[in-house]
Amino acid sequence: MSFIHRATAALTALALSGVISAKEFPAPVSLGKDGKLIYHAESNGDRVPDFSHAGYRGGGVAWPVAEAKVLVNPVEGDDGARIQAALDYVAGLPLGADGMRGAVQLAPGRYEIAGQIFVRASGVVLRGSGREENGTVLVATGTDRRHLIELSGKFLREELHAAVAITDDYVAVGMHTLSVADASGFKVGTLVTVERPSTAEWINFLGMDVAPGRQPYSWKPGAFNVNADRVVIAVEGKRLTLDAPITTALEKRFGAGKVTPYTQTGYLENAGIENLRCESAFDGGNPFDEQHAWNAIDLHAARDVWVSDVTAVHFAGSAIQVGARAARITIQDCASLAPVSEIGGYRRMSFHSRGQQVLFLRCRAEQGRNDFTTGYLAAGPIVFLECEAVDAHSFSGSVGSWTSGLLFDNVKIDGNTLSLDNRETWNQGVGWSAANSVIWESAASIIVSRQPPGAHNWAVATWGQFVGDGRWSMCNEFANPDSLYRAQLSARLGKDALGALVSRAYAPMAPTIVALEKAVPDLATKLAPKSIAPGEPLKLVKGWLKLGDKVLAGKDTAGAWWLGRLEPALASSVGPAITRFSPGRTGTGLTDEIPAVAARMVREGIVAFRHHYGLWYERRRIDHQMIRRPDAEVYPPFFEQPFARSGQGKAWDGLSRYDLTKYNPWYFSRLRTFAAEARQHGLVLINEMYFQHNIIESGAHWVDSPWRPVNNLNGTIFTEPPPFTGDTIKMADEFYDISKPLHRELHRAYIRQCLANLAGETNVIHTLSAENTGPLHFMQFWLDVIAEWERETGHRPLIALSATKDVQDAILADAERSKFVDVIDLTYWFRTAKGEEFAPAGGIQRAPRQNLRLWKGGRPTAASIADMAREYREKFPDKAVITGLDQAGEIQPR
Repeated sequence: MSFIHRATAALTALALSGVISAKEFPAPVSLGKDGKLIYHAESNGDRVPDFSHAGYRGGGVAWPVAEAKVLVNPVEGDDGARIQAALDYVAGLPLGADGMRGAVQLAPGRYEIAGQIFVRASGVVLRGSGREENGTVLVATGTDRRHLIELSGKFLREELHAAVAITDDYVAVGMHTLSVADASGFKVGTLVTVERPSTAEWINFLGMDVAPGRQPYSWKPGAFNVNADRVVIAVEGKRLTLDAPITTALEKRFGAGKVTPYTQTGYLENAGIENLRCESAFDGGNPFDEQHAWNAIDLHAARDVWVSDVTAVHFAGSAIQVGARAARITIQDCASLAPVSEIGGYRRMSFHSRGQQVLFLRCRAEQGRNDFTTGYLAAGPIVFLECEAVDAHSFSGSVGSWTSGLLFDNVKIDGNTLSLDNRETWNQGVGWSAANSVIWESAASIIVSRQPPGAHNWAVATWGQFVGDGRWSMCNEFANPDSLYRAQLSARLGKDALGALVSRAYAPMAPTIVALEKAVPDLATKLAPKSIAPGEPLKLVKGWLKLGDKVLAGKDTAGAWWLGRLEPALASSVGPAITRFSPGRTGTGLTDEIPAVAARMVREGIVAFRHHYGLWYERRRIDHQMIRRPDAEVYPPFFEQPFARSGQGKAWDGLSRYDLTKYNPWYFSRLRTFAAEARQHGLVLINEMYFQHNIIESGAHWVDSPWRPVNNLNGTIFTEPPPFTGDTIKMADEFYDISKPLHRELHRAYIRQCLANLAGETNVIHTLSAENTGPLHFMQFWLDVIAEWERETGHRPLIALSATKDVQDAILADAERSKFVDVIDLTYWFRTAKGEEFAPAGGIQRAPRQNLRLWKGGRPTAASIADMAREYREKFPDKAVITGLDQAGEIQPR
């Protein structure tokens, strides 16, 4: 009896649980009297794909058992470096005939891991001694939002020759063959990418080129191409046969597509993680704490690898995440238990895949949200087989646009939804999230299946409340075969292939295994902390900012502070941002890799990065609406705020309220990390402590602010409801008012936190705020807090005066406060070549661009800015002068 048979047999007498908006159809796949599968194709040839190609080695193949080569026992303190040394040792062993080097065997016990563990070589397995609490337990300590274990190679792909056009009028869903204009460059074994373009005509056909509202939630041509990685297994004339089916039709009327042959040298193969338990430490006083490890295991740049018998406990994000550059993977008998996070968007995505040919087998999730999910443009096949979600807080299905070839087979979602849907404007316009996908013999509280234009979604033998116009068959009945994946696998490779799906048994440790200390005799040397070169510290020398003997000169950049997308083709277009967080995703436009940001700055001649906190936390607010959000379905990428969420109450965005007396450790650690990286590369972090944009102009800028009373626990005293004038707001006077003791102390503590966080870093310049047109009294207060902190700590950071001209001049004329100013930043006022002076007064509730709109004079020139700088250098020769006014954005020594 199948998984769903066992789980739902008591429901057989029930009538339909809901109303179907389309008629029922015959099952798209059935079992003939001879025991063979019968596919019922659509009129255009489309048929249910053969999902049995998902999994290790393309499905139906058991992975090799790696011989344990080295034994690691837990010790007091951090074990991460010891485990990594063992993995590196095995990585240095030769590959055997079975493609394996060997396994690192972890003895029972608890292993504290302050950092991360990396499997970085083919043929290497990390194996524990059991997934229960008395087995092998890896504990991610600390507050860093990281994944605990990463199995990854390198994405080193080179095209063999230019792409070749597909010439068929129509290549149907589920087909393995296609014709190309020239097949001379292909042979058996050639790796290829089959690309299905996202033309304007196709997007229009899908209805994804229009969306309500002012924001660009529609799809963009070229940004939603479907790329399927396949292997050529036969060449006949100009016809190629592929190893796995096409999951999105290739249509000449929509650009047909192309095939690109390539070589791939960097992927990991024959590597795995087995039989252990991962736990994340967290703040026990905050049930929604997010300042800890997010994912247990990430897989990237890997092919033919596996994760088996792993339990993940208390993570905020995913138990296991399969990245987009991963294929032919099996995740088997794994569990996600007791996650700790806000119950909001892009949290608790227990098992998530953006890769291809991925099989999740007998995985279980408890108290998750989007438990079994796929991401943007995943080309399948991706299979969730005999998986179960208990106490689910949200749907399972695709969370990105146009996953094709997704199968839920004998899946049960307790208390929530299983969905093949058009998500429309959700998460900035996901739209059609799944196509040519199947729900088979599965149960959920609600099952959604909708039919995309020109594509299909099938629901067969489902149990629940039914929604949508998909191809429904056998509702509240049992299917034959009871498992589509198992039937397809048996039909393709024979019944013996089903043996690859059995649960694993782990042999006891071999007596010949070598202890870590014996295998790695120089272990102490390998575990010694690696020294980091001091780099070139930034110094103020007689009014010049210098790195060694060199005067600092070059451009600056402000980074992104309100933009972000998750679509692969669009993410990088918005540029880097140090404290932007995209759960489970790294790279430009997502969670930026800080060394890559620094390297990019060096390449482009940028010497300084101006950083301030984001305009708002999440992407829904990009619509500039001021209304309270109905739920916590927040959209990433997230612009993290400097303050920590409390785990109590509900803020305007649906997550818990902030505590302005507690600080976001991830936010501040990112600044420290960038400052240290900047020192290594001769770069500078300009740390703008505040961001005035949040309190002026659009009312939407203020509604989610941590300082707003409804968003924090601290009882801040600002007008509530906010004093909107239409869709605008002016909160600057109230925000800068420090006459209230509570506000004064909160500002004082925050300023001190900003200073203390970067106290050990030399290549930092602190300023009060980005877009600062604030009043003199707040600048005075800011400098007084800095002076107090300097006297107490003995630190002397570089402080820049960045303000309107009247505030700037008043401070420079103040004999006491001007002592703490090292740099004059000419950014918020200027003179033109004619001598016209744009110098709005500070403390007027207008942003810089609002002041500029009122200005009737000219713009500055390089010469006029140089004259301004020369004037201030002559008056204050001990202070450096920088500017953000140059059209090229340059910081020039004057």
